[in-house]
Formats: sequence, structure tokens, C-alpha cells
Amino acid sequence: MAAAAWNLLHLHNGRSRLREFNVSTDTRAFQRWAEAFDRTCGRYACLTAAQLPAALTEALAAGNLPIPGAGLSLVDFDSLPPAHAGLVDSIRRAGYPTDSLHTAVPATASLVTTHDDTTELRAAALWARDLLDRNSAASIAIVVPNLADRRAQIDRIFSEILTRDVVILAKPESPYLPFRTPPPFEFSLGQPLAETAPVAAALDLLRWTLEPLQLESISTLLLSPFFAATDPDQALAAAEFDAFELRRANLLRPELSLEAMISLVRRAKRAPSLAPLLHRLKSLGAPSQSASSIEVGSQNSHAAWADHFRNLLEATGWTAATNRDSLSFQTHRRWESALDELSTLDFSGTTVTATEALRTLTRITRQAVFAPESRQTPIQILGPLEPGGTTFDALWFLSADDRNWPTPAAGSPLIPWHIQRDLGIPGSDPTRDSALAQSLTDRLAHTASEVIFSYASHAEDGERRPSPLLRALGLIDQDSPAETPHQPLPLELHEDTEPIPQLAPGTTPGGARILELQAACAFRAFAEVRLHSTEPDTRELGLDARDRGIHVHKIMQTFWEQVQSQQSLRALSTPEREAVLDECIEIAIARTASAARTPWEDAYLDVQRRRLRALLHSWLNFELTRPPFVVRQQEEKRIATIGPLTLELRADRIDDTQGGPLILDYKTGSATPSQWLTERPDAPQLPLYAVLSDDAEKLGGLAFALLRAGDDLALKGFADSPAVLDKHARMPWATLPEQLEDWHRILEALAEAFAHNDPIADPKRYPQTCQRCSQRMLCRLDLTTVTTPEDEEETVHA
Repeated sequence: MAAAAWNLLHLHNGRSRLREFNVSTDTRAFQRWAEAFDRTCGRYACLTAAQLPAALTEALAAGNLPIPGAGLSLVDFDSLPPAHAGLVDSIRRAGYPTDSLHTAVPATASLVTTHDDTTELRAAALWARDLLDRNSAASIAIVVPNLADRRAQIDRIFSEILTRDVVILAKPESPYLPFRTPPPFEFSLGQPLAETAPVAAALDLLRWTLEPLQLESISTLLLSPFFAATDPDQALAAAEFDAFELRRANLLRPELSLEAMISLVRRAKRAPSLAPLLHRLKSLGAPSQSASSIEVGSQNSHAAWADHFRNLLEATGWTAATNRDSLSFQTHRRWESALDELSTLDFSGTTVTATEALRTLTRITRQAVFAPESRQTPIQILGPLEPGGTTFDALWFLSADDRNWPTPAAGSPLIPWHIQRDLGIPGSDPTRDSALAQSLTDRLAHTASEVIFSYASHAEDGERRPSPLLRALGLIDQDSPAETPHQPLPLELHEDTEPIPQLAPGTTPGGARILELQAACAFRAFAEVRLHSTEPDTRELGLDARDRGIHVHKIMQTFWEQVQSQQSLRALSTPEREAVLDECIEIAIARTASAARTPWEDAYLDVQRRRLRALLHSWLNFELTRPPFVVRQQEEKRIATIGPLTLELRADRIDDTQGGPLILDYKTGSATPSQWLTERPDAPQLPLYAVLSDDAEKLGGLAFALLRAGDDLALKGFADSPAVLDKHARMPWATLPEQLEDWHRILEALAEAFAHNDPIADPKRYPQTCQRCSQRMLCRLDLTTVTTPEDEEETVHA
């Protein structure tokens, strides 16, 4: 902001008024900054670009600046800052011929109104495609206010429409990287160098040598052709490691240091196929001797750090990867320029740390605008100021509405308002700004023989109207270009007589969840269990709902292994019970605690210990109010058969009570016995275990054990006797054996359907069942009706 204010002040000949800046805290701060900056520039004999016009004017007046004899022509300059205007006058007074020219062609200008922004973009792309179909040599300009904000959307829509019939090919020398023939359009406006794919990867790699990197950034590197994904086999291995191991790692923070990543790759199940990745990671952590001659914690010159960064990237293969195609090569060349710019900061003789040097380099790449070399495409996508001095065959001006055009001019909050008004700084005089915008609009309307202005009448921020600057142009209303409907291909029917493959003999992996998925949707069960289709896990800061649920299960298992019965629980004094509970908590979180590396993580785990202690202390008090029981078994695996399926089952806990065995399922989220009572049960785990239990004939009951904070601690389920559950829900059947018989029928039908029926997409409750389904990319239901609900803590079954 200070640099921008400095430039404005000098381009409008306001340096002499700096003493008048004693107006507000901000302006006084800028006044002090400007005076200090001026002294520094004087000390090193430096001149900023904004001061150059005044210096040249002074040199011309003194006769110290020789000038050539040819004339100077200013083409399509709507206005000049006072400093530039003064320089041009000085050139003219020095005998240098100058003149001003304005390009103008006879034009027919029209106005197109569309419903929304997307429709407007598609109309412009269709219009451009039609022009190229009629004349492949046509020159077309697409002018867009606020082009930087809409670049991604424009690129996507224009690519879709203008390259619809282009076939994806593969380079002979690199078949792994398919490419399209270049589209017939390009942006004149570049983008920050730091946002290009190669440089973003380079900055992340360098940052990783100094500090832990976010998991999302690590995943991006693992899938990037500029680091890990250098050929198909390596790309697949890195992607599988990312999806199935990295995202499921036991972490408290969604970030990893380079050393921790190297250790994780070494221990990975896919370690042999990850050897190239491990080599690159080691090269980044311990580069060649020439690069490692600089200690990361030391202070060195900017040039030394630039060489160090260059060597690091070369050791990881990043440099070789950027030579893959022309665009990457150009980006690499611009990156080298940024490193050279970093080296030039050594003029003051100061030394910096690696972190400071990288921070400076990141700032340089964010400020540097990178634009690939022009391919001279027929369609140029420009900002409003760029078509000056050029004519086109046709021009389309987008977003010519009262919200977007003219673009509001902005001054500087560091320059007093009255000084901005006196100097004529843009944004200080609406009348002057409007006149300049009108002049620019008139010029654009005569830049091509066919000119179209367009705007979208509807937007999220309300209704829009044409820009008032269009009134003087006498535009003719024109219909929006119609999009040719897709021609449907003739339907080819192929009879599918192949049955789904038979299940492999033995135990079917998935346990009770198979029937839960089948009840929800047959296609989802088929995709997740038979096709092994999964979505990558996401990590959040700290422990997620699943981690917290697993901890609760482990603590309860360990506690009852020691205490074993309600009678033993009653015999413990409060301090004894607390001591046993604390010991069980430490056992449960030991693996998580081993991953703690920072004071934040230690403090976070202390909070989790207190939370678990408070929750489970209340739960044990609730256990004392139950009818007498003895814990018979916990988390014991057993193999059982239901219909054609052989499943591995595991009950959280089985208690012996005076009314018979009670099967318990711990839940840290909401659960209710009504989830068992339909032909497609939402939670069939407990009914399945009850049906297949060795104690089925003498079973006393089954229940959810709700371990939730607050007043939600409860056992909710079915029982035949108060000696099992003093409070229990009413069953649809008169007795528990009758209920078990009905469940056996339902669960066996689900097992038969999973094994033999067609896996059709048949959600139990559409679209609610589909909201959390990870198979929505594969099924053929109308996903536009599905909205993702707000996140809520999951119910965890270990």
C-alpha cells in the first residue's frame, strides 16, 4: 500500500505536498515511511519508476538528454498521468515532434442480454466459434472487466465450447502425459508466478525442508508431475499411498515434517514400489554436497540461498520435470529470473536465514506476473485497457452492466482526500472518472467492424441493467447466439446375460457392514464390498469422530477386563476407580500420544484426557444403577453364516444378567432401536449378532450403550425381563425369540440379495440415503437433487 501511494503521489506531481500529510494516523505513518524511503534511495543513488518522468523532464529542460530525430506517436492514450503528460510536453518543447493518434473503424455495435453470467460466457464462446467456422483467419477480441477474477470460469467454458471436437493425443516421447491441441484462444493477462503448477510445487518442496507441510499440499505433491508422478507406475504407487496410507495415518495435526514423511514411506505397505519417491524425499532432506554446504539454520547471503534452493530442486528431479513441455519450460525460465532477483538483494550486504530468504522468494513469485509466450491465436481475451492501438475483425465486451462497468476507480487511503482531489488522482472526482470511462467505452466500440456489448440481467446480488455508458452508443438489441442442441446418438442395446461373479469361498470381508450397505442401497454395497471403491479420507485438526469413538471402545474394553462385574465396580472406592480409569485412558491413547511432537499437541491430549475422564466417570456411575451383571466377553471375533455369506463378527460386549445374556454395542453418537425395525434396517449389526449368537435361544436382550456427554447416557434396546434392562423399548413381537426369528428372515434376505441379485441403485430413502454416499460418481441417479448436510459427529462402531 505504501509503494502504491508513493507511485500515485509522484505520477500526479504531488511529492511537494508530502508535508501536508499530517491529517490522520495512516497518512502520518505514510509520511514518515516516504521520508525514510526517500533518504534510503538517496543514500544508494536509486530512483523509482514513478520518479523517472520528472527526472527525464528535468534532463530535457537542461539539454542533457539527446533525442533521436524521428517522431513520437501516442496511439489510443485516453489520458496520461500528469507526470507523463509533462514529460511529453517537455519532449515537444525540446523540438521532438509528437502527435496523438486514435484508431477507429466503422463499426456496427449491438447489445445482447442474457439471463446469467454463465449463459453470457457461453453465448460469447459460441459467437466466437461461429466466426472462426466462417473465417478461420478472423481476429477476435473478448474484453472482460475484472478479468483476473473470472479467468478460471472463462477458461473452463471457452475450452469446453471451442475444443469440443478435439481429440486427446499423447506425446510419443512422453505417453504418460496426454494433451490437447492448443485451444484457439489465449489470455493476454498473466497470472502470479506462484500460482503456476511448477512454481507452486517448487515453493512447497522448499517450504517442506524448513517446516511441516499441510497434508493437502503433500497430497498435491504426490500427484504432481513435477515431483512424484513422473511415470504411470510411480504415479499409481504415489496415489495409492496417498489414498490408503497417508490419509489414514495416526496424526494429531493435518501436517507432516519431511523427516516424518520419510519414516512413513519407509514403513509403508507399498514401500518397494515407493523407492523412487523415497529417493526424492531423501534428496530433499539431505541434498548433494554442493547444496548441503549451507547449514539451514545459518545466515547467508540471498545469492547463496538462491543457489541452495536451485540445487535442492535439481536433486529432487523438479528441474528435469519442468523441461517436459514448452509451458513448463517457460515457467522454469521465469522461476530462474525470480531466483536471480532474490540474489540482487545482496546490495546492502545483509545476511538472512533460509526461512527469511524463502519468504522473500515467495513474495517475489507472488508479485511476478507470468504470461506464456503468445501463440498468436485468433481469439484474444483482454482487459478493457489492452485493445488500445489494435483493431480486430470482431469484439465482444462482457459484463457491460451497471455493477461491473465502469470499474470503480480507487485512490489510496494513505493520501489525504483533499490532496487526492487537488491532484486529480483517479477515484477522487466521479465526474472526471466517468468521462474517462466514457471515452474508453467509445474507443472500444470502434475497435472492430462488429462489436457486441453484453450483460447478464440476473445475478445473486440482484437485478442488473445495462451500463449507463452504453446509452451514447446507440446500440441495436440483438438476440443471444443459440446453442446447438446435442444430437443424440442412436441407442444401441446390448443384452447383458452375464451374471455377477460368484463370491470367493470363505469369509467375505466386511462383516455386518455388508448388510448395512445392502439395506441402504444394493449398488453401494456392491461398489464398496465387491469393487472396493472408496473415497480418500480427509484429516482434520486433532482427533476426528472415529478416533474419539475408538478411544472410548478401547478404554471400556480395558476397564472391564480388570473390573469384570458390577459387584467389583461397587467394591472400588472413588479414588481407586479413578486410578483404574486413568490407567485405561493412557493405554487407549498411547499410540496417539506417541505422535505428539509439539506443546500444542501435548495440551490437546490433556484436554482429551479430561474429556474422556468426565464422560466415562459419568458412564460408570450409570452402570452402577443397572440390574446386576457380569461382563462375560468383549471384542471377541467369531465366524458365522447367514444365508450364502460367511462373515466375521465381533460384539463390543456381552454381559451375563439374571435374565440372560445381554449384547451391548457402544455408540458415541445417536442411535435408537427403531433402526432395527424395518425390512431394510439402518443398523443391523446387533440383530445380526443376536441371531447368530450361540446364546440366541436363551438371549436376554440387546441394546445400544449410548456414551454421550450430558444427560444422554443410557441403554436403549429390547429385553424380555426387567432383570436384563429395567427400561426397554417395546418390540413389534410379543417375545424376543419371535423377534429374532423375524430378524433372521430379514437379514438372510439381505444376504441373498447381496450375493445373487443385480446391484441396482435403489437407495432406501432418496435422496437422504445418497447424501453421505461415496459412490455418487458411479451410480446413475440424478445427483443434482442431493445436497450435502452439515457435518455432524459420526456414530462409530469399532
